[in-house]
Amino acid sequence: MIVVLLHGLGRTRRSMARLAARLRAAGYRVESLGYPSRRLGLAACAAHLRPAVAAIRQRAGGRIVLVGHSMGGLVARHLAAADPDLAAGLVMLGTPNRGSEAADLVSTFRLGRALFGPALLDLRTDARATIPVPACPMAVVAGTLALIPVFRPWIPGPHDGLVSLERARLGVGETVRAVPDHHTWLMNHPDAVAAVLDALSAWIPPGKERAFVR
Repeated sequence: MIVVLLHGLGRTRRSMARLAARLRAAGYRVESLGYPSRRLGLAACAAHLRPAVAAIRQRAGGRIVLVGHSMGGLVARHLAAADPDLAAGLVMLGTPNRGSEAADLVSTFRLGRALFGPALLDLRTDARATIPVPACPMAVVAGTLALIPVFRPWIPGPHDGLVSLERARLGVGETVRAVPDHHTWLMNHPDAVAAVLDALSAWIPPGKERAFVR
């Protein structure tokens, strides 16, 4: 089984390199994919990635596990929902599953819309109902350390500076783990890595072969 990593808005697959290295060190096969997150909306990002994901699944010889940071988790939801046989599980790290008040605010400014592209509108709190929910097992990891002060007045409750713990939840039976870190590097926190490894251990059948991918 192969673990596929998807980065967040405005990032590249390099942002997932440390997590990828830790998963490989634990014996998992890992692929990290890039996509034009600032040029396309969520559904279009998923469509862009679909051929690459299909090729990885073919190499895996079965289902894969999707791990997405922030917007990458929403793109992964699109991918997994479109093909119920694709994913054995989905881990979302700092993903605004119920939208983000930060996206609400930034999207009111022309510069914000120009900088982050059409996907920004898909991250608003009023867009959450348009994002499909897959049937596979899911795990949510949410940050609670807000190092980005700009949005604090707009985001209630514990949050990572961009996404609140409450809005990271889907409320469909997924596991939820709060991690004391900020949004940008949440995927590198030891507790977040541990949460991913716990999910993988639960979803990958005992005795399933794992190998290194360099």
